[in-house]
Amino acid sequence: MNFRDLKRWTPWLLFLLCVIQFAVPAYMIARREHVLTAGRAFKFKTAPVDPYDAYRGRYVALRFEAATVKGISLPPGVGQGARVYALLGEDEKGFARVTGMSRTKPSGVPYIRAVMRYPGGDTTTLELPFERFYMEESKAWRAENAYREHSRRGAADAYALVRVLGSQAVIEELYIEGKPVAEFIRGK
Repeated sequence: MNFRDLKRWTPWLLFLLCVIQFAVPAYMIARREHVLTAGRAFKFKTAPVDPYDAYRGRYVALRFEAATVKGISLPPGVGQGARVYALLGEDEKGFARVTGMSRTKPSGVPYIRAVMRYPGGDTTTLELPFERFYMEESKAWRAENAYREHSRRGAADAYALVRVLGSQAVIEELYIEGKPVAEFIRGK
């Protein structure tokens, strides 16, 4: 290829690069919005969270009770760090719980992809694909503090509404005392 050919193709290559730069984020946004509109809603009950980590930025750090699984046998050959499909169900109060685990992609049941954090015995801990609830930056710090204080008092009425579609999971809203977190901190 000589200089003239390169000069003729340069605008087209730049145009293609611009299209790709816009298409990738647009696809990521569209996929998330599709999960929020078409996904099945699960309420994941939260557990008390560790103190605020200054390096993590402006979001609410969450930990979920459903990540600690009791009484479910592990798939053969699964160890720490292994990726599994966690099958989802609901308890008698309507909160999400893991009802089984599989190494192969299930069909006909809701599931999420998870990572084995601490497998073993009767209790297994999973790393769920969602642990951060992003908010408007000016409200996130107040929401993080309100959530942490509420958890420290031993109140067990905080949960995240998570939409699940296929293996994708997106947190739709965080609730404290039955109110969306933005409304909860506004009342404080």
